[in-house]
Amino acid sequence: MKNCLFVSLWLLASCTSTAHLEEENRELRNAIADLEEQNQKLSASSRYSEVVLPNTELRELTSTLNGQAYQIKVKLPRGYEDGSMSYPVLYVTDAETNFGGITYIVQRLIKDRLIPPLLVVGIAYGTDYDTFYELRSRDLTPVEDKELTFGSKTKPDPTGGADKFSDFLAKELFPFIEENYRVKPNDRALYGHSYGGLFGSYVLLEKPALFNRYLLLSPSFWYYDDMMLDEVKTAQLALEPTRLYMASGEHEGRIDDLQIEFIARLSERSIENLMIEAEVMENETHRTIFGSGFTDGMRFLYGE
Repeated sequence: MKNCLFVSLWLLASCTSTAHLEEENRELRNAIADLEEQNQKLSASSRYSEVVLPNTELRELTSTLNGQAYQIKVKLPRGYEDGSMSYPVLYVTDAETNFGGITYIVQRLIKDRLIPPLLVVGIAYGTDYDTFYELRSRDLTPVEDKELTFGSKTKPDPTGGADKFSDFLAKELFPFIEENYRVKPNDRALYGHSYGGLFGSYVLLEKPALFNRYLLLSPSFWYYDDMMLDEVKTAQLALEPTRLYMASGEHEGRIDDLQIEFIARLSERSIENLMIEAEVMENETHRTIFGSGFTDGMRFLYGE
């Protein structure tokens, strides 16, 4: 009888222990599930959300000339879809970083009737920050420089692709835009900053038929032993009416000096059909020149 009682008590205790463990396991699983859900919410909230700009289209275009896949951002003026008129085009380098700011300023200038309605076409790569800087270095520099390095980098960025990039513009991007949008094919402006300013000056001197308006900020004229300062003295320029605006900030040191020298040499040639405005802006740096320089430049390019 005692043995039977002992076995019964042992079975009861065993069942109670198993049930308790199962309950603890269930609570633990629920707690883990709650933690995973919270982690997913935190991860989602910490990621960048996609921002869509109004009246803007994103197109993909792969060049057969350099094999690069480009993201083409097209900002349409208000009323574009409901109208039939054709528009000037502003082409923008470095649209990876500047497209939002540029389209906002353009919108404000149009609203105040300081510039005409126009399309803004930004050229981007759709890649990470470091790769973007490598690709812009390749596309915006006129000759290869195998010795050029920046900061802690031990190998140079790719360079010397401006000829192929400008051919991409002329032979692939311009026809694509003109086929898909209502634009004026003979009214094209180019915006570039730093290497973009260097590229713009290269196009002006070597392929002037591509654009009739240039807005170039803080151009990197130091590149390859100031090569563009030699080029400006000898380039053969037969221009249709063309406007060039160039500006840098007074805190840019050598960039200011080289810009002043470039403009002086260009002005000395008294090139027919070329209207120039250039300035060194007070209290501006290589980065802060964008706001005031771009705004003033657009007003000059499209002003009376």
